[in-house]
Amino acid sequence: MLNARQVFQRNIRQANELSELYDSLITIVPMLEQFDDLLRSQIVYAVSAFDKLMHDLIRIGMVQIFQGNRPPTPKYHKEGISIQDLPQLMIGSTPPPEVRFEEIVREKLSTLSFQDPRKIADGLSFIWDENQKWQCIALGLGMSDEEAKRQQKLIATRRNAIVHEADLNPVTNTKQSITMSEATQASDFLFTLGNRICDLVT
Repeated sequence: MLNARQVFQRNIRQANELSELYDSLITIVPMLEQFDDLLRSQIVYAVSAFDKLMHDLIRIGMVQIFQGNRPPTPKYHKEGISIQDLPQLMIGSTPPPEVRFEEIVREKLSTLSFQDPRKIADGLSFIWDENQKWQCIALGLGMSDEEAKRQQKLIATRRNAIVHEADLNPVTNTKQSITMSEATQASDFLFTLGNRICDLVT
């Protein structure tokens, strides 16, 4: 899981470089709107980095449970496996059972997204048996669980507006305003949130 955290941190740093580029460009060419999409991209990339971290932590944790190196959770026990996959999960099969199990988990997770607070908590239930997940997470963020969930939801909503609606105001059909501070706060929050989750599940 250490590698998953390192990949996440690198991805967030790369997302943050977009606001640094934005800041440099506006000092040279004073046409702010021309470069606003760099800030939108920063939010999209930061959310993507967090989503990938969640996929990695859940996948690695489930494989650790399968191998007997981590205690199983109730959600893990309830997860179904297709009968056609069972022979490949037997001891002595080729490839080794844990390799095939990881492929199965990866395929399952590929259809899921971990951006909404409820989906984040539900995904973590595969590897973390904690009833008050957001309370534990928020404790390390210096805010209440409701504040943390609200912040996460706002970031995910803005990301979806950028990706699915071109960040247009539905009434005026003009781009919604965005600032460097807003983009940086979003990526900083996701960076802190991701590291906090790593601390709790590793």
